[in-house]
Amino acid sequence: MSEKLTGKPKKVMRLPLGSTLIGRTHAFVQIDIKQIRNSGYQIIRNFGTDVQEFEKVFDHISSSQLYYSERIGSVCHQYHVEVSSNNLSQQMRTGGFHSDFMFQEHPPEYIALLCLQTDPKHPFYGRNQVVAMSPLIQRLHEGFSLSLEALLERQLPYHFTNGQHFNLPLLSNIHGQLQFKYHQHLVTENKATSTYIAQLHAAMIDVAEDVCLNLGDVLILSNHHALHRRGECTVSHDSTKNVWNSRKMASIRFNL
Repeated sequence: MSEKLTGKPKKVMRLPLGSTLIGRTHAFVQIDIKQIRNSGYQIIRNFGTDVQEFEKVFDHISSSQLYYSERIGSVCHQYHVEVSSNNLSQQMRTGGFHSDFMFQEHPPEYIALLCLQTDPKHPFYGRNQVVAMSPLIQRLHEGFSLSLEALLERQLPYHFTNGQHFNLPLLSNIHGQLQFKYHQHLVTENKATSTYIAQLHAAMIDVAEDVCLNLGDVLILSNHHALHRRGECTVSHDSTKNVWNSRKMASIRFNL
C-alpha cells in the first residue's frame, strides 16, 4: 500500500489535549482535540466551500502532515453521490460504519469532511453518523457481555477478489492506545462471524450520533477513536440543465 503522509512522517507534531487556534482570512478554525477524542467528532459551521482554502487551512493545522493517497491522487478528495457507483463513498445506499485506510500500518489520525453541496432532500437525507469508542465498548459489554479483551482478540476476516486476505480485530492496541480498524461493508460474514458482526452493528446503531452538515460546514472525525458512515442519500435530475444534483463532499486526512 502506497498511501502516505506528506512532509516528514517521522516528525509528526502531536499537540497536547486541548485546542489549537488557526487564523483564516475571514474566521477562525478552532480544533478541540479533547472533544474529538471523547465524542469522536467536532463540527465547524460556516467554513465556506473554497476547497483550496480548506486544504491550506488543514495543511497549516497539521504542520504539513496531510495524508496523500496515490489511489486518489491527491491529499484532498472531492466526490459526489451518483445514481450508480461501485465506489462506496459515492453510493446512494447507507454506508457501513468504518475507519478510513484501515489496512494501512499507520492510518491517519483525523478526517475533515467539507460539505460542498447538500443532498437534494437535505436535511432528511445525506446525513452522517459517528460512533465514539467509549460508548460502543460500554454498550457491547452491557448488551452482549463482550469484554474489551474479546474486542481486541476476536479476529474478523476480510477477503478481496484480488486474492488479498486480512484478519483484524475491531480494536487494536497500538503503543498502548486503542484504535479502530473496521469496515462493515468489507468484512467477510460467515457462520463463524455473523452473530458477532450483528452484535457489533446493533451496538453501533444504539450509540451512534447523528450529524447534519449544512453547506460549507466541516465535520472533523477521529479516525482512531471513532467509526463513521454516511446516511442514505438521494439524487435529483435538473431537466433544464440535464444534470444530476446530489451530495458533494471534499475530504482531507491528517495527523496532529
